[in-house]
Amino acid sequence: MNGKRMLNAIVLNGGYYLWVVLIFAIATFFFDARVAAFELIIFAILLVIYIVDYIRKNNEIINYVEGLALGVNAATKDTLVNFSLPVVVLKLDGAIAWYNDLFSNMIGSSEIFERNITDFVPELDLNGFRKDDLKISSDILHNGRYYHIFGNITKINENDDSYLIVLYWDDRTYYETIKKKYFEEKFVTAAILIDNYDDVMQDIPTNDRHKLNAAIDNCLDNMTQAVNGILKKHEKDRYFLYITKKNLDDFINNKFEILDKIREIDVGNKISPTLSIGIGTDGESLYENDVYAMKALDMALGRGGDQVVVKNSDQFKFYGGKSKETEKRTRVRARVVAYAVRDLLADSDSIFIMGHKNADADVIGAALGLYKSVKSFNENVFIVLENYNSTVAKIISSLGEAYDEVFISSAGAIELATSSSLIFIVDTHKQSLVECPNLLEISNKVVIIDHHRRSTDFIENAVITYHEPYSSSASELVTEIIQYMNDKSVLTSKEAQALYAGICLDTKNFTFKTGVRTFEAASFLKRIGVDTSAVKKLFQVDQNIFDERLKIIDNAQIYKDKIAISLCLKTSDEMQTIVAQAADELLNITGVSSSFVVCDMGGHVIISARSYGDINVQVILEKLGGGGHLTIAGAQLYDISIETAHENLLNAIDEYLQSV
Repeated sequence: MNGKRMLNAIVLNGGYYLWVVLIFAIATFFFDARVAAFELIIFAILLVIYIVDYIRKNNEIINYVEGLALGVNAATKDTLVNFSLPVVVLKLDGAIAWYNDLFSNMIGSSEIFERNITDFVPELDLNGFRKDDLKISSDILHNGRYYHIFGNITKINENDDSYLIVLYWDDRTYYETIKKKYFEEKFVTAAILIDNYDDVMQDIPTNDRHKLNAAIDNCLDNMTQAVNGILKKHEKDRYFLYITKKNLDDFINNKFEILDKIREIDVGNKISPTLSIGIGTDGESLYENDVYAMKALDMALGRGGDQVVVKNSDQFKFYGGKSKETEKRTRVRARVVAYAVRDLLADSDSIFIMGHKNADADVIGAALGLYKSVKSFNENVFIVLENYNSTVAKIISSLGEAYDEVFISSAGAIELATSSSLIFIVDTHKQSLVECPNLLEISNKVVIIDHHRRSTDFIENAVITYHEPYSSSASELVTEIIQYMNDKSVLTSKEAQALYAGICLDTKNFTFKTGVRTFEAASFLKRIGVDTSAVKKLFQVDQNIFDERLKIIDNAQIYKDKIAISLCLKTSDEMQTIVAQAADELLNITGVSSSFVVCDMGGHVIISARSYGDINVQVILEKLGGGGHLTIAGAQLYDISIETAHENLLNAIDEYLQSV
């Protein structure tokens, strides 16, 4: 037994009562030498007993460790002393009871007996070890090396409750390095598209177009060379890039600077080119990565372009999306969609039109426009509608008795629908938000008409998807379609007013997300006979609702010097409309660039957000499960308090501001 270890054990580990007796003996010596001598004799006897007991216990540990067999017979038996891996034996509290030379060399110290293992290996979590663990298995990184730790917890003998932890340390640094290199060098596919190539080229003199092409190609070539990738130009505005996973991590760390560089190109062009990139990674093959890349690119375009979407087998990740959507000036796609819809109508025995739950003016406007247009091709047309706000109620009441049989409930739609039914979904593309999700299980003939930025809950396998995030509203898209479906307008002034109201709602009276085509659609509706004063009256509210809106505005707090946030509780059935209107009004405060209103609806919490475009409220609310547009977004949170929702919102805002 090492004398120094013995002294450490007496001083540090449980020999305190010996020192108490010795101190009493010394103190007593000044008063009564005979009593002091008796106490010293007691001290000596206790010291001998302690040393003998200590030696016995340590011999038990040593005998146990050296007696552990790696085989089942004497011929294969080997002791841990000569084991080929570092080995350490611990007490349950982490004190080192025994170790071999390899372990001592591993941690770079030989004076470790009875010291706690965490003094030398702080990465080791002893709390994860339990007495009833039959086997121990853990991986840690210590001093830049990877170790796989395995072993067991065992009882020393059956007479007491003493346990030992035996740990073997397998250095797997070499294999982990190879594994890391393997993952870093896996190929990643990127599909690249110049979003607005045609529009940019139309607005630049013919003689300068080659300069713009050269500038774009040069930016992409420089990016490719920096990451040792392979770039192939597929079409005039499409490219494929192949890089490694490590290069993808570098791209993510620099926040895809290529988006900004492309946007800054100026060779006389009036419109800035923008880039969308879809990246496929972690696929089982290059083909699977290509499939992921194309899905990611579709997602990027569906969210307005000018961004990067990374897809693997589990999820989408979004980067960029700072700029507003680029409006497509041509209506070619609207004409193509209209002709395709006409072909579908001929093969459908019934038609159902529905929007998102809690329908608003945009839903009812788009639904009525579609209804009147397709009615001339098929008589069995129904609008699925259950819950809606007061504006929708006013629109429906203005239609008269002719529409009494048109609006049906979800249950009624399920009863009438067949596998040959055609289902129109307007103003949403999320399966979880449609008025009657069960209809999608009855028929797979689905047409989607929506303007919201694409989310991961997109309805897959639709027959026709007319998804234009640059558009102001679903009502605008429907207004364009119906002009090509019929040789002449079939809309009455009431139906035109419903479409006009839908556009007014989502543009906030032509303030947000308005483009040339928005005013063209409004002009078409106006020629039919829209009464703008009557439309404005649809959005009137009573004084109580007006007062509630003012209270929300009055309670607003300014966050980060430019973000208005207000909290409120539900006080009426029109609260969802009140919250949205209050969010609009908060933008009128000087210095405010975005606003958020958080309302406790009793069973859930809703958030309505608005922005002038400097802050992408859609990206912020997506972190909370919501969505929308760069300037207009919303979210519904369930099983959460308004305080927690507010805290989560602040965290999402902070995370967004740090990323831009």
